[in-house]
Amino acid sequence: MRPAEQFNPFSGVSPSFGPFAPLLESKFGMFLGLAWLIGFFVCAYFLIEAIARAAKSRRQGIAGDLDETRGELVRVGAATIGMASLPVLYTILVSA
Repeated sequence: MRPAEQFNPFSGVSPSFGPFAPLLESKFGMFLGLAWLIGFFVCAYFLIEAIARAAKSRRQGIAGDLDETRGELVRVGAATIGMASLPVLYTILVSA
């Protein structure tokens, strides 16, 4: 059997944006997608920074700083989860 005749699991599969396709056809929709992407990356950056700050204060044994960084970690974690769930909420609202 030649390599070109082997089974291809991706035959008949075409890339699609699914429920986001109508939104991403306009410039405004592309701008919203870009704004979401930038916001998600900013939230992820602040989450990594908060984790590092909490680990540093825990290692050094600074109790006051640890309480402050835990609060920041919860706040930034909630913002990151919220940003990640926005596309899911949009899909649910569009398909309903």
